[in-house]
Amino acid sequence: MKQKLTTICIAYMLCTVQNYASATEIEADSVKIITLNEVIIESNNDKKYRTDKLSSSLRIQQQLLETPQNIQLISAEVLKDQFSLNVNESITRNVSGAFREELHNGISADIYMRGGYISAQRNGVDLRPLLKGPIGDDVAIIENIEFIKGPAGFMNSLGDPAGSYNIITKKPTGINKKTFSVIQGSFGLIRAEADLGGKLDNKGKLLYRFNIMGMNKKGFLRFDSNERILIAPSLKYKFDENTTLTVEYIYQRLNYMMLSEAQISPNGFGSLPRNFSITDPSSRPYKANDHNVFANFQKKINKNWSFTGQLSEINSQSAGTIFWVYGKNETNPNILDRYYVYDGMKYNIFSAQAFTQGNFSTGEVKHSFLAGIDFNHKHNKTQDTWNTASTIYPLDITNPVYANVINNNGTGGDFDSENQINSPENLTDSKLYYTSFYVMDEIGLLHNKLKINGGIRLTQFEADFNQYGEKTDASDWILTPRIGANYLITKSFSIYGLYDNSFIPQAGIDYQKNPLKPIRGKSFEAGLKKDWNNKALNTTLSVYHITRSQNIVKDPVNNDIYQSGENESKGIEFDLRGQIVKGLNVIINYAYTDSKITKDDKNPALVGKPTPNRIRHIQNTWLDYALPFKSIKGFSLSLGYQYMAGRAERFTSSDPQDLKDFFRLDGGVSYSKRKFSINLMVNNILDSHQYSTAWKRNDMYYWVQLPPVNYRCSITLNL
Repeated sequence: MKQKLTTICIAYMLCTVQNYASATEIEADSVKIITLNEVIIESNNDKKYRTDKLSSSLRIQQQLLETPQNIQLISAEVLKDQFSLNVNESITRNVSGAFREELHNGISADIYMRGGYISAQRNGVDLRPLLKGPIGDDVAIIENIEFIKGPAGFMNSLGDPAGSYNIITKKPTGINKKTFSVIQGSFGLIRAEADLGGKLDNKGKLLYRFNIMGMNKKGFLRFDSNERILIAPSLKYKFDENTTLTVEYIYQRLNYMMLSEAQISPNGFGSLPRNFSITDPSSRPYKANDHNVFANFQKKINKNWSFTGQLSEINSQSAGTIFWVYGKNETNPNILDRYYVYDGMKYNIFSAQAFTQGNFSTGEVKHSFLAGIDFNHKHNKTQDTWNTASTIYPLDITNPVYANVINNNGTGGDFDSENQINSPENLTDSKLYYTSFYVMDEIGLLHNKLKINGGIRLTQFEADFNQYGEKTDASDWILTPRIGANYLITKSFSIYGLYDNSFIPQAGIDYQKNPLKPIRGKSFEAGLKKDWNNKALNTTLSVYHITRSQNIVKDPVNNDIYQSGENESKGIEFDLRGQIVKGLNVIINYAYTDSKITKDDKNPALVGKPTPNRIRHIQNTWLDYALPFKSIKGFSLSLGYQYMAGRAERFTSSDPQDLKDFFRLDGGVSYSKRKFSINLMVNNILDSHQYSTAWKRNDMYYWVQLPPVNYRCSITLNL
């Protein structure tokens, strides 16, 4: 019924906009247009580290300089230079204050920013499951990544008040493209990928893009392994110059030994050998399959009005086993009491969106208008033994002996556990529907130097949740306003301010078995933006203050979930990206984040303590320099570092543990000539002993160990 209602609303909106546009259309001057074949000329001196073109999926029409919000763009060129293979690999170094909770291996990116867990979008579609996920996107399908700082309810789907990131996938362009790449590296890494594109007919109406990738590698931890396959075909059909339909399909398959790369010990963070593993070679590998279908229809009605409608569906399934330790062995602390846990999850996300954009004037006042509707349905099912696994597989950290016989190591579709895993204690089933209507209008004053936008979103949601036999439901209507202003001091310098509200519908129950309430967020932001060197370089300086109420917190002792009350995040962020001088491209950013609990009725001792995973200081630098010497033309050198200080644990605790500062240095060299390029990257040049996400629980220390010095080398051929 909900999907039918959404379809009717979308059809009504399309008809209304077309009728209005037809009545107000102004005939354009007759201009003869000559279309030239597009030619791509690549040069090390012209890398695109800085761009101000936002994707159409963000729904706003301004340039970055005129947008009253801090939005940072990461181009595919940057990801290539830094040798990132997927979203889980250091892409956050390119955005001030962003970082990963590195716990769920390939299953989930888990990115934090401004004191909160930010939402994942793909082409403007909300694809965050109700639990962990989605699978970290591979660079083989990534065109750009947009980091939207703060609430953005009118630009993309709902999310945490900290912000969101939006993956823009590669799409057909009509340009003939045949790119092949092979990568070899440390820990047995071997990877091959291809990117093909062009036209399928002589008239250039039907375009295609085809990306394929296969990867296999061992980890630096004992018994770790990772296999990954990606297939992503897409088609674009041009009905005419103003009407297009794009259809994409993305298939990802993962197969690896470790759901989590955490190390565990009673002796403190980082106290085990780097390659120590709590898993076992005889355990069942973890497997995941992910299918995503995406369709986008765009209609330019006239020079002032356009309509966009899109549908997306994701079906994902993952299952495997993990060894986990819940507490300390009091008899012999060096013995890890490992429980063998089965963890399986299925989720489906269906999304339908429609929005219209237009420009008109009332007297001397110019308007940019946006209105639309979003529908989203999320359905998660899990089957696990996190609370029921009972057999202990001891492991001595001073003399580990592996290859034990696993009693419940099923290898087929069923898992032969010592417990019945189909009982209510092993199952969850959660559903969340929301339908949202929104409008936003931006007016231009003072010869369009001052732009003020205001908007409002009305969301209705319903949630049903069955967690280990406990059933609950929730529903509500929520109104979220937004107002922003941007003033162009000069053509290349602007100042802006923003007030925004947001919320995240929740499906679940708290420790008292009550339905979870929506997380409510309120954000104030102000900043300065400046373009330099004829838009080759951009800087952004912003300050923000975010409050979250009805925030969800997991008790670090008994794992119960409750809504603690409020937390507060405030900070300063600076981003610089682009070309300083010819051949020298840079990314420099810094963030100061003060995020803490301000109200917690259930645990007053936590008030004033940092929110989960808070990092007070983050500073990143990346330099890429094309050597100017004619005798060695085509060579580039890269060097960059990541620095983090004031790190907090994964869970808020009344007795917080100190986490050491983080510093990693990476560097590389590349050579390109015509259609051929080779790239070498060395990560962790100083071979520093680093760990990321960490926490203490039940007298045990948990942390994620990071790799020692390692390298990657690629050969790429463009035909």
